[in-house]
Amino acid sequence: MANIEFGKHGRILEGFYENYFVQLRNDLDGTGGFLILIVDELSAPTDGGDYWVEDMSALESFIESSKWQIEWGE
Repeated sequence: MANIEFGKHGRILEGFYENYFVQLRNDLDGTGGFLILIVDELSAPTDGGDYWVEDMSALESFIESSKWQIEWGE
């Protein structure tokens, strides 16, 4: 199972978007799924993206297929 924490920034140590930051948001009440937000820098991002997945299984699959190793912050 993927290492998942919601509402925290994490640094992607390995995989696609290596050295970028990621934040996972539980948006079941809003969109009915989960948001994956990615930026290159927290203070002044110049690159990044966002993704949406429909459920926890899809979120785990997304993280695993991206081959992410994430170090979560506070």
